[in-house]
Amino acid sequence: MKPTDFIAELEFLPSEKSGRKSPAHSGYRPHIEFENYPEYLTSGQQVYIGQHTAEPGTKVNAEITILGAEYFAKRIYENMAFTFCEGANTIGFGKVLEIINPDLRCTADADQKSINLNLYAEDIKHKLRADFGEKYPEAFRSMQRFIISDNAFQNPRIIRAVIYLANKNILQLEKTIQQARTDWRDILLWAEYQEENGQTIQVRDFTNEF
Repeated sequence: MKPTDFIAELEFLPSEKSGRKSPAHSGYRPHIEFENYPEYLTSGQQVYIGQHTAEPGTKVNAEITILGAEYFAKRIYENMAFTFCEGANTIGFGKVLEIINPDLRCTADADQKSINLNLYAEDIKHKLRADFGEKYPEAFRSMQRFIISDNAFQNPRIIRAVIYLANKNILQLEKTIQQARTDWRDILLWAEYQEENGQTIQVRDFTNEF
C-alpha cells in the first residue's frame, strides 16, 4: 500500500446539498481538486482516523494518499483547501492538517503567487492557450514544473520569453525550458534583442504583457 501523503479534515456535504446518499467507507477514493490547481485533478484515498465510515453531513479526519503525488511536489501546505467529488458532483471539502510526505511540502517562504502559474498575469495563461491549443494542458504543466524548480525562473519576463521562443511548438517549448535552465540570460537575449547594422538592439520588452 502506498504511504500516506497528508492528514486532512474532511467535511462531507449533506445528502440534500448534493452530498452522498450513503456513508463513505474507509478506503473511499473520490477525485480531488486542490485550491488554485484546477488542471491537476487527481484522486485521493481516504482512510478515516478512529472510525470506519463517514456519514453525509459530518466532519472527519483522514489519512489521504493521492494518485500522481509527483505532480504536487513542493506545492502542498498546511491549511490548503481542496474539494472532493464524484464525477461533476462535489461531495465535500477538505483542509490539509499535516503533511506526511516531505516531497509535497511547500517551502515555508514560498509565495503561492510565485510558484503557481494559475496566479500569474492573465496574459501569460491566455498566450499559452492561444499558442498551444489542445496541447495547452501539457504546455501548462511544463511551465509549472519550470517555475517551481528554481526561484530565478519565477519572473514573468523570463516566462514570457520562454513562451515566445517556443513558437507554438510543444517540443520547442521543452527545448527552450532546458536552455533556460542552463542560462536564463540567453533566453532574454534571444527573445528581446536582435542584430541590426552590427549593433544589438532591444526590439521587445517582456516585462510588459504580450
